Amino acid sequence: MTPPPNTGRGIRARTGPDDGPGRAAVWHDLILATHLLETALERQTQRDGGISHGHFKLLVLLSAAEDRTLGLKSLADVLRFSQSRVSHALAALERQGLVTRRPVAGGRRASEATLTREGQLLVSRVLRSQRREIRDPLFDGLGETATAALGDAGARIVSFLDGDRTAAPQRADDGRGTAPATDGP
Repeated sequence: MTPPPNTGRGIRARTGPDDGPGRAAVWHDLILATHLLETALERQTQRDGGISHGHFKLLVLLSAAEDRTLGLKSLADVLRFSQSRVSHALAALERQGLVTRRPVAGGRRASEATLTREGQLLVSRVLRSQRREIRDPLFDGLGETATAALGDAGARIVSFLDGDRTAAPQRADDGRGTAPATDGP
Protein backbone atom coordinates (compact mmCIF):
# COMPACT_ATOMS: atom_id res chain seq x y z
CA MET A 1 0.00 0.00 0.00
CA THR A 2 1.25 3.46 -0.87
CA PRO A 3 1.76 5.68 2.20
CA PRO A 4 -0.53 8.72 2.42
CA PRO A 5 0.83 11.86 0.83
CA ASN A 6 2.59 14.36 2.99
CA THR A 7 0.18 17.26 3.51
CA GLY A 8 0.46 20.68 5.14
CA ARG A 9 3.41 21.26 7.43
CA GLY A 10 4.71 17.68 7.44
CA ILE A 11 1.51 16.14 8.80
CA ARG A 12 0.37 12.95 7.10
CA ALA A 13 -3.33 12.54 6.41
CA ARG A 14 -4.79 9.50 8.15
CA THR A 15 -6.93 7.17 6.17
CA GLY A 16 -9.47 4.55 7.07
CA PRO A 17 -9.66 1.15 5.40
CA ASP A 18 -12.17 2.41 2.82
CA ASP A 19 -10.51 5.79 2.21
CA GLY A 20 -7.76 6.28 -0.33
CA PRO A 21 -4.78 8.40 0.65
CA GLY A 22 -5.58 10.91 -2.11
CA ARG A 23 -9.04 11.72 -0.74
CA ALA A 24 -7.76 11.95 2.83
CA ALA A 25 -4.95 14.28 1.77
CA VAL A 26 -7.31 16.54 -0.20
CA TRP A 27 -9.71 16.69 2.74
CA HIS A 28 -6.88 17.53 5.15
CA ASP A 29 -5.57 20.23 2.82
CA LEU A 30 -9.06 21.71 2.41
CA ILE A 31 -9.57 21.89 6.19
CA LEU A 32 -6.13 23.42 6.72
CA ALA A 33 -6.55 25.88 3.81
CA THR A 34 -9.93 27.12 5.08
CA HIS A 35 -8.52 27.51 8.59
CA LEU A 36 -5.43 29.41 7.39
CA LEU A 37 -7.52 31.63 5.10
CA GLU A 38 -9.97 32.47 7.89
CA THR A 39 -7.04 33.19 10.24
CA ALA A 40 -5.37 35.49 7.68
CA LEU A 41 -8.67 37.31 7.04
CA GLU A 42 -9.33 37.70 10.77
CA ARG A 43 -5.85 39.14 11.37
CA GLN A 44 -6.07 41.50 8.41
CA THR A 45 -9.62 42.67 9.24
CA GLN A 46 -8.67 43.35 12.85
CA ARG A 47 -5.59 45.30 11.76
CA ASP A 48 -7.18 47.35 8.96
CA GLY A 49 -10.76 47.63 10.19
CA GLY A 50 -10.53 47.32 13.95
CA ILE A 51 -13.35 44.74 13.97
CA SER A 52 -13.63 40.96 13.86
CA HIS A 53 -13.93 39.20 10.55
CA GLY A 54 -17.32 37.84 11.68
CA HIS A 55 -18.59 41.41 12.08
CA PHE A 56 -16.97 42.38 8.79
CA LYS A 57 -18.94 39.67 6.96
CA LEU A 58 -22.15 41.40 8.08
CA LEU A 59 -20.88 44.72 6.72
CA VAL A 60 -19.96 43.13 3.38
CA LEU A 61 -23.44 41.65 3.01
CA LEU A 62 -25.01 45.02 3.79
CA SER A 63 -22.64 46.73 1.34
CA ALA A 64 -23.84 44.46 -1.47
CA ALA A 65 -27.55 44.79 -0.64
CA GLU A 66 -30.02 47.12 -2.29
CA ASP A 67 -29.98 50.41 -0.37
CA ARG A 68 -27.25 48.80 1.80
CA THR A 69 -30.09 47.39 3.94
CA LEU A 70 -31.04 43.85 4.97
CA GLY A 71 -33.27 42.28 7.58
CA LEU A 72 -31.62 40.64 10.57
CA LYS A 73 -33.18 37.28 9.67
CA SER A 74 -31.69 37.47 6.17
CA LEU A 75 -28.24 38.23 7.58
CA ALA A 76 -28.53 35.34 10.03
CA ASP A 77 -29.71 32.94 7.34
CA VAL A 78 -26.90 33.74 4.90
CA LEU A 79 -24.12 33.40 7.48
CA ARG A 80 -25.76 30.58 9.46
CA PHE A 81 -25.58 32.75 12.57
CA SER A 82 -28.30 32.80 15.19
CA GLN A 83 -30.48 35.90 15.14
CA SER A 84 -29.24 36.64 18.65
CA ARG A 85 -25.63 36.58 17.45
CA VAL A 86 -26.48 38.92 14.56
CA SER A 87 -28.37 41.26 16.88
CA HIS A 88 -25.44 41.47 19.32
CA ALA A 89 -22.95 42.00 16.49
CA LEU A 90 -25.07 44.73 14.94
CA ALA A 91 -25.42 46.44 18.32
CA ALA A 92 -21.62 46.62 18.55
CA LEU A 93 -21.35 47.84 14.95
CA GLU A 94 -24.05 50.44 15.63
CA ARG A 95 -22.11 51.76 18.63
CA GLN A 96 -19.14 52.21 16.28
CA GLY A 97 -21.30 54.16 13.82
CA LEU A 98 -20.95 51.53 11.09
CA VAL A 99 -24.64 50.53 10.85
CA THR A 100 -28.03 51.77 11.89
CA ARG A 101 -30.92 49.54 12.93
CA ARG A 102 -34.64 50.15 12.83
CA PRO A 103 -37.84 48.12 13.19
CA VAL A 104 -39.45 46.91 9.98
CA ALA A 105 -42.80 48.59 9.33
CA GLY A 106 -45.56 46.07 10.00
CA GLY A 107 -43.16 43.51 11.42
CA ARG A 108 -43.87 42.31 14.93
CA ARG A 109 -40.31 42.12 16.15
CA ALA A 110 -38.47 42.22 12.85
CA SER A 111 -35.78 44.79 12.26
CA GLU A 112 -33.32 45.69 9.55
CA ALA A 113 -29.83 47.10 9.43
CA THR A 114 -28.39 49.70 7.08
CA LEU A 115 -24.72 50.28 6.41
CA THR A 116 -23.67 53.87 7.14
CA ARG A 117 -21.24 55.92 5.08
CA GLU A 118 -18.57 55.20 7.69
CA GLY A 119 -19.34 51.50 7.40
CA GLN A 120 -19.04 51.63 3.61
CA LEU A 121 -15.67 53.40 3.89
CA LEU A 122 -14.43 50.70 6.27
CA VAL A 123 -15.63 47.92 3.92
CA SER A 124 -13.86 49.56 0.97
CA ARG A 125 -10.63 50.01 2.92
CA VAL A 126 -10.55 46.43 4.25
CA LEU A 127 -11.49 44.87 0.89
CA ARG A 128 -8.71 46.82 -0.86
CA SER A 129 -6.23 45.50 1.66
CA GLN A 130 -7.56 41.94 1.35
CA ARG A 131 -7.22 42.08 -2.44
CA ARG A 132 -3.68 43.44 -2.23
CA GLU A 133 -2.38 41.18 0.56
CA ILE A 134 -4.35 37.94 0.29
CA ARG A 135 -6.61 37.47 -2.74
CA ASP A 136 -4.44 38.72 -5.60
CA PRO A 137 -1.20 37.02 -4.48
CA LEU A 138 -3.11 33.77 -3.92
CA PHE A 139 -4.83 33.84 -7.32
CA ASP A 140 -1.66 35.00 -9.10
CA GLY A 141 0.16 32.02 -7.61
CA LEU A 142 -2.57 29.63 -8.69
CA GLY A 143 -2.86 30.93 -12.24
CA GLU A 144 -6.03 31.36 -14.27
CA THR A 145 -6.90 27.68 -14.72
CA ALA A 146 -6.51 26.72 -11.06
CA THR A 147 -8.32 29.89 -9.95
CA ALA A 148 -11.26 29.02 -12.21
CA ALA A 149 -11.24 25.43 -10.89
CA LEU A 150 -11.17 26.76 -7.32
CA GLY A 151 -14.14 29.00 -8.12
CA ASP A 152 -16.07 26.05 -9.54
CA ALA A 153 -15.20 23.83 -6.57
CA GLY A 154 -16.10 26.60 -4.13
CA ALA A 155 -19.50 27.15 -5.75
CA ARG A 156 -20.20 23.41 -5.62
CA ILE A 157 -19.17 23.23 -1.97
CA VAL A 158 -21.43 26.16 -1.06
CA SER A 159 -24.34 24.62 -2.95
CA PHE A 160 -23.75 21.22 -1.35
CA LEU A 161 -23.54 22.67 2.16
CA ASP A 162 -26.64 24.79 1.48
CA GLY A 163 -28.55 21.53 1.18
CA ASP A 164 -28.43 20.88 -2.57
CA ARG A 165 -26.85 17.43 -2.36
CA THR A 166 -27.15 17.11 -6.14
CA ALA A 167 -24.50 19.83 -6.48
CA ALA A 168 -21.79 17.50 -5.22
CA PRO A 169 -19.24 16.98 -7.95
CA GLN A 170 -19.95 14.02 -10.19
CA ARG A 171 -16.62 12.62 -11.21
CA ALA A 172 -15.43 9.78 -13.39
CA ASP A 173 -12.67 9.32 -10.80
CA ASP A 174 -13.58 8.35 -7.25
CA GLY A 175 -10.72 10.44 -5.78
CA ARG A 176 -8.55 7.40 -5.15
CA GLY A 177 -7.12 7.29 -8.65
CA THR A 178 -9.51 4.64 -9.93
CA ALA A 179 -12.63 4.93 -11.97
CA PRO A 180 -15.76 3.46 -10.39
CA ALA A 181 -17.25 0.34 -11.93
CA THR A 182 -19.97 0.93 -14.52
CA ASP A 183 -22.71 -1.24 -15.95
CA GLY A 184 -21.95 -1.61 -19.63
CA PRO A 185 -19.90 0.39 -22.14
